[in-house]
Amino acid sequence: MTTLHRTVAPLFAAALAIAWSIAPSAPAQKQKAKDIERLEEAEKLLRGPKEEQVREGAHICRDVGDVKAVELLLRVLNETQPHFRDIVWEVLPDFKDAYARKRVEAELKTNAKNDDVREWCAELLGLYGDAALARPLEAALSDRADGVQRAAARSLGQLRYEPACEKLVKLATSKDVFLRANAIEALARIKPDVYRDTFRKGLDDPDAGVRCALLGELPKLDPDFVEEASVKALKDNDWRPRIQAVENLSKVRTKSSIDALIPMTADGRPVVKEKALVALRGLTGMKWTIRAQWADWWKDNREAFQVPDGLAAAPPASDSDAKYAHSYNQLPVFSDHIAFLIDKSADMTKKRTSDHRVKSEVALEELNKTLSHLGSDLWFDAFIYSTDVAAFKKNAVKLDDKERKAVISFISGAKESGSKNIWQALTTVMNNPELDTLFLLSSGEPEIGLYVHWNRVTAHLADLNRFHKVVIHTVAYSDSQWYRDQLQHIADVTGGIFKWFD
Repeated sequence: MTTLHRTVAPLFAAALAIAWSIAPSAPAQKQKAKDIERLEEAEKLLRGPKEEQVREGAHICRDVGDVKAVELLLRVLNETQPHFRDIVWEVLPDFKDAYARKRVEAELKTNAKNDDVREWCAELLGLYGDAALARPLEAALSDRADGVQRAAARSLGQLRYEPACEKLVKLATSKDVFLRANAIEALARIKPDVYRDTFRKGLDDPDAGVRCALLGELPKLDPDFVEEASVKALKDNDWRPRIQAVENLSKVRTKSSIDALIPMTADGRPVVKEKALVALRGLTGMKWTIRAQWADWWKDNREAFQVPDGLAAAPPASDSDAKYAHSYNQLPVFSDHIAFLIDKSADMTKKRTSDHRVKSEVALEELNKTLSHLGSDLWFDAFIYSTDVAAFKKNAVKLDDKERKAVISFISGAKESGSKNIWQALTTVMNNPELDTLFLLSSGEPEIGLYVHWNRVTAHLADLNRFHKVVIHTVAYSDSQWYRDQLQHIADVTGGIFKWFD
């Protein structure tokens, strides 16, 4: 063997060994071929037309879990079929592969056409919990779309990404109340010691929705300050921070929290009063109903009383409680600031299977009966919805016989047609900061809207309700369990009660 052969041969052998080590093994090649085949099937399934097909395709993509798989799902997010979008969202947060997640990151950076998709990608990056994906979120704080900025701020807080703090500090004074609150919250998550004062200052924000949202995060972000700040918020001139403060104090197991809660049993807002009663019952095991009873009992028992450890808070008022004199579709009415959201889609022309009465006629009769029995201290509004939403009045009005007749005429005069856009209807109604209770009546699942399935509707409703605190009671005129489930979840996420009639 020549010197050249003796030199080259080992190098060639080493190179060959490296090549073999890099090349996929036979089982790996076989799996890759199988994944390609499965994704080809998933691509077909994701086109529908049935939801079961789309869900099957989405699950295949989740199981494969690579870049191609996530690209197929992102394609669905960019399309217009809301049911399919909500289905693929069920699996998108489950992706673990770093390159698949980077593909979501790239979508946020490069998708200039679809504001909603950029917002959803910003949301996903926060859910992934990987700070290596945070830089595009920092850039997204300057996005043209408000929703993208808000989602980016929340996600940066979830990822605790310190380099974004400088931009978040500026956004903590944004005119957009949702962005402002999200930025303040994010700063408190990222560097709690540095931005504790910023967060505490936010509890005195000029906007009551911001004050309420930050109070809701207080137990997680500044637990030592919960009782002091919540007691102060009980004197807020807006009902939303007051009710959030009551919720906070219901979990602070001290005598001083009971001291603070007893006066709230006489709050001017019935919903705040009811929340305080529930909290006190949970803290003490007593069941008094008026302030004087609580005050007298507490005066006699405070010194010797021991707040039980681990005593669960009392459940919210049940629809079977006899003390509620008024009801709507068998749901209790004890608020004095309510709205009715009435389905006027084509489905309401159908008959109920239980009594063979037309759904729209039953709905009108129920509303008229409820309003006929409620007192003149009630402020109310009513909305009808199908493809679009229409309001009875620009602002809520005090109930009297004239307004009762007028709202019945307004609803009966609208023709049933089109499809249900429940998300648009909910967000329209909740814009009224005085509203604390909403009764949503529907013939079933929404057919159209930005969000239609309960997974997306409830997630975004919960986010919005941090600022509004509206309890949504839901009524389904439907014999479909699937449709009823949608309304059940909406009630659950807001602390409401669900009823159904077939």
